[in-house]
Amino acid sequence: MQKTQPGEDGARKEPGMVLVVEDDEDIAHLLCYSLRKNRVPVAVAHDGLTAFAIVEQLRPALVLLDLMLPRLDGREVCRLIRSHPDRDLAGIPVVMLSALSSPQDIEKGMGLGANAYFAKPYSVKDVVSATLGWLGRG
Repeated sequence: MQKTQPGEDGARKEPGMVLVVEDDEDIAHLLCYSLRKNRVPVAVAHDGLTAFAIVEQLRPALVLLDLMLPRLDGREVCRLIRSHPDRDLAGIPVVMLSALSSPQDIEKGMGLGANAYFAKPYSVKDVVSATLGWLGRG
């Protein structure tokens, strides 16, 4: 396992860490298990407010973001990331995961600045493969 590096703000950072934002604990567990199996460090948030706080503190390499979340929906989390004044943080890749699967939903998600969009039911293998690609490991 790679060691974490202290950030400028004192937060511990783990290189290549992926933030999984999913309110369904079973899906979150499956994604985390599959990523860890591929030696990808992960953090988890089950609501939008926690997710954005983790993004600001840990600055993950990528965010896997469900859209229908409590406390702050995924669309707003993506907007907050993309509009952040810190350009590095604003540029973190965001992959949306959603039960909203119409072409209009996908177009809307991509229009918010998502780098990719997987409609549920998606293949966890495909999500992990895409994640590894984004991390330069695929």
